Amino acid sequence: MVIRHHIYKVDQRVLIKSRDGGRFMPPSEGAKGALGVIAPQLFQEWAGTFLEREPDVPPEYYVTIDNGLTETISEDWLEPAPPGSPPPPEESHPWPT
Repeated sequence: MVIRHHIYKVDQRVLIKSRDGGRFMPPSEGAKGALGVIAPQLFQEWAGTFLEREPDVPPEYYVTIDNGLTETISEDWLEPAPPGSPPPPEESHPWPT
């Protein structure tokens, strides 16, 4: 039983898996296989509180998908975007830069 920590960074380009991402916080059907960007979020572990993540439960991320929608997706459904992936559309960054 290990507490997992976040491995992706804000603004990192990611690919949302089409399958085999596990049972925790899967993406919507429309987001599967799409590219996206890790959106800003509050990274807190909440150790010792009722908000603490269970051991072996993957962290979740807000991901702004290239279609402009933002979803909460489990880390197990994400992977780094492949080399040569197109950059995100400018409107994929609705937050201040």
